[in-house]
Amino acid sequence: MRPTIWLPSVLLATACSTGLTPDELRDGIPAHGVEVVATATRIASGDNVTIRITNVGSQAAFLSRCGNQPLVLGQQFVGSEWTGGVQNILCLVPSTPGPIRLGPMESITVLRVFDAAGRYRFVVPVSSMEDQSDANQAVSNAFDVP
Repeated sequence: MRPTIWLPSVLLATACSTGLTPDELRDGIPAHGVEVVATATRIASGDNVTIRITNVGSQAAFLSRCGNQPLVLGQQFVGSEWTGGVQNILCLVPSTPGPIRLGPMESITVLRVFDAAGRYRFVVPVSSMEDQSDANQAVSNAFDVP
């Protein structure tokens, strides 16, 4: 049995993953013009991580919804693989149905607190169509929690 780590609004568990590349460490991987940048800051209770999701493209993008925020899945680098990224089971019923629309040059900021040491990154499902039929994953840069 593999360990499960609970974080506020994120469930990390093992799942299919890909290996770590230098580009993923530095820049992450955009999808449909959307970039995800994670910045960790040390606070008393752990590490405060700011996740900035920005549409740098020229077309609107649509983000899967988790309650009233975008769905942000966490992954941890374990051994030689990224693990995690399973469906967030703590999503509340959203006040607005459908995906979150992110216009060109718009951004959304989401906060998470980490208290377990390791290397992490985030995955955000993104689509160029409102029905999300062409969904892909924008992947953040990796960051370390000491």
